[in-house]
Amino acid sequence: MRGKLANAPAVIFMIAAAFATPRRQESRAASRPPWLQIDRTSLEACGACHADVYAEWSRSLHHFAWTNTNVRDATANFEMTPCRACHSPLAMLETGLESRPAYRNYNQDDGVHCLSCHGLKDGVAAARDVPAAPCRPRREPLLLKAESCYPCHEPTHSAFSEYYTSKAYAAGTRCADCHMPEVAERRGRSHGPNGGFNEAFIKKAVDWNCKIADSAATVTVTNKTGHKFPGEIPSRSFVIKCETEGAPPQYQSIRKPNKGESREDDRLKPDETRAFVFTIKSGAAPKITLLFKPFPVMPDEAASVIGQSK
Repeated sequence: MRGKLANAPAVIFMIAAAFATPRRQESRAASRPPWLQIDRTSLEACGACHADVYAEWSRSLHHFAWTNTNVRDATANFEMTPCRACHSPLAMLETGLESRPAYRNYNQDDGVHCLSCHGLKDGVAAARDVPAAPCRPRREPLLLKAESCYPCHEPTHSAFSEYYTSKAYAAGTRCADCHMPEVAERRGRSHGPNGGFNEAFIKKAVDWNCKIADSAATVTVTNKTGHKFPGEIPSRSFVIKCETEGAPPQYQSIRKPNKGESREDDRLKPDETRAFVFTIKSGAAPKITLLFKPFPVMPDEAASVIGQSK
């Protein structure tokens, strides 16, 4: 018994040390400059001060760039190694805007981390200087260029090859002007899900009309985006559905082909207007529905309705 009591202080010290270690590690992590904390989650590194921005980003495809099931299936769980760098990137401003960023082989579940876009070797990039803030963000002109999206959205997906042919580019409209609109509630831009999973956002992508003449329904669609529509990813489908009473529905599906698939890339080019003709029974009143499907096999009922005839 006396021996056990003699060892008690050492045991108590070990238990105390075990509980103290995470706190010491956390303290060391927090004591580092914010721009060196990309190994911590975005919540820990940036979310404490930017809770509203973090809440937006946490629902975005940037956040789920590494964990998204569709991405993991398409890349064989990232066995396609060129995909890794853009789905878990280090600070892209450190490697420049002309090539892919460097791959972050840790903390991948955060996908495109806050510091993937805002990180600098010696600071935090922002739209303006805020010297009094804890991370002392400073204005970085490169961050404000449309090409700040180039490193991940051009090398594989050719988004900028398309953008450079668009009226949006000619007018000086940047990617962020559409995909990161200004927020009324605070200063700055939205970091939320302004893309293929936001029905209200997708509805802005096209203008359309339908004219009925004799035995034909002609649906005319204009792509209003600064890139092809649907954008970038082969799984995204734009579907026009024509329904008439007493006949099976007719479909026109427009999408980018998967690798190895024989179909052509029939997506709408930037600013393109295209007519789709459906044969109908003379005198019929067709119901036209424009659907956007993040996945081609998605049931019509689950798709986003971006247009529908009355």
